[in-house]
Amino acid sequence: MKKVIALLLAVVLVMALAACGSSNSTAPAATEAPKAADTPKTDTPKADEPKADEPKTEAPAEVQWPTGDVTILVPADVGAPLDLATRVMKDYLQEKTGYNIIVENDGTGGGAKLGEKLYSAPTDGSILMYAGGGQVPPYYNGSWAHNLANPDDYTIVSSMVGLAVPSGAVVVTQPDAPYDTWADLVQYVKDNPNTIVAGAANGTPHEVRLKLLLREEGILDKVRWISGTNNDISTGLLGGSINVGMLTETAGPQFMVEGKLKGLLYSNVVRNYAGKPEVVAALDAIPTVADIYGEAKAPELTCAWPMAFCAPAGMDEALADKICEVVSSIVDSPEYMERVAALGGTNTFQDFTRAEMREMMDRVDEQCKSFYGN
Repeated sequence: MKKVIALLLAVVLVMALAACGSSNSTAPAATEAPKAADTPKTDTPKADEPKADEPKTEAPAEVQWPTGDVTILVPADVGAPLDLATRVMKDYLQEKTGYNIIVENDGTGGGAKLGEKLYSAPTDGSILMYAGGGQVPPYYNGSWAHNLANPDDYTIVSSMVGLAVPSGAVVVTQPDAPYDTWADLVQYVKDNPNTIVAGAANGTPHEVRLKLLLREEGILDKVRWISGTNNDISTGLLGGSINVGMLTETAGPQFMVEGKLKGLLYSNVVRNYAGKPEVVAALDAIPTVADIYGEAKAPELTCAWPMAFCAPAGMDEALADKICEVVSSIVDSPEYMERVAALGGTNTFQDFTRAEMREMMDRVDEQCKSFYGN
């Protein structure tokens, strides 16, 4: 029994010693907090740099013209002054651009068919028309379906080769007429209403110009008016069936030089005609509209008729400006400007801005409305 008790005491003693050893050992290290999950590192874009996923903005490409062959519509017959001026520009553009420039003529109805073709043409600059103020009256007298002066119908693109603006025409009569000056004619009509037959080519600048002058003097309703072709008016004047008429500044003065007609008034603001010396002398012998009515009033009575390249309505403004730039560069070519001068008369390149052309066309439109109605 004593042996058992001694054995138990020994076991208790061993267990007590083990407990004391455990309390003197080093404490375990503090548990570290778990690390936050790693997040992908991103670079903040600079203020002046686009983000990687955003498209870069590029400058728009410069508009080019032409990009292929171009057709120029001419509302006149082959060989007419309008056609000859177009041929000079055709040659220049063909040489400058390397593309074919095709001229299409049709003077029927003042070019009415070509006017419709242009109206329905694409707006890419592949089809243009050489026209101007002279194509506005045909709209008001019913020949044209659309109005060249209306920006909703057509676009005025650039100046063109043509008679200088202003350019003129001549009021003429028979050599034995009882009036030798414009003032004499005005007084004669007032004293003898409805005895004088006056005329000019129908639907032309000359018709509007002569009517402007007669209206200014208050005698438009005191003459018997007759219209026809240029040839009709010339024949009537030479034959005496027309007492007073307006002819071009080339045809009229030639008849004056030959003694077949006498001049009363040069429908121009300035004396810019360049031609045969005898023709220039004949024009110098009669007063201009500015001489009689003053320089301030004269532009209203002479009616500036610009010539232009026209396009369908809706052409992009940048493209129209580009065409204007290319066409206008002809003034930098001495060779082609000599060819323009060789056309005679006051032919030149009408170097106007598109805004100036628009303003002149608006004036032509208002003048035509006053005679032909809306």
